[in-house]
Amino acid sequence: FSTNSTVPGPSGWSCRPQGNVCKTSRTMLGLCRSSLIPSVGLRRHALSAQRLFNSTPKLKDGASATSTSLTSKIVSFPKNNPFTFQLLVATGKTAAADIMVQIVVEKKKLSEIDWRRNGIFVAFGFAYLGGFQYWIMVTKYRQWFPTMDRFAKLSFAEK
Repeated sequence: FSTNSTVPGPSGWSCRPQGNVCKTSRTMLGLCRSSLIPSVGLRRHALSAQRLFNSTPKLKDGASATSTSLTSKIVSFPKNNPFTFQLLVATGKTAAADIMVQIVVEKKKLSEIDWRRNGIFVAFGFAYLGGFQYWIMVTKYRQWFPTMDRFAKLSFAEK
């Protein structure tokens, strides 16, 4: 590709690669909609993300900061512990939603929040949304739909 060439993409999308950046007339998530350019763009974005998350900041004396290892542990927690992460997200989301409804819709002050009601929502979020739905949508769906993982890994164009 020369830097001035235009790569036609599907549905009228056109890409003009310029150096390390793909300039497009219309983009989706900053990536060209061409069968030739996205793999390069995705690889470039993946390398940028890898450098961002795997780089170790140096202190003035040249020592490495330990915050990067903590950051990498936090970032990798959902992948390494999907069930626990689902429980935390569902519980926190449900509790926050009830608090928001009590404050915004019911016009209660923070001191007037019904914590017993919120506790019921916390239990519901933990048991049903975090536990039961994870079990049915991950465990049982894998049994009922054995090609689920393969299908989920396909790109939108391949689906």
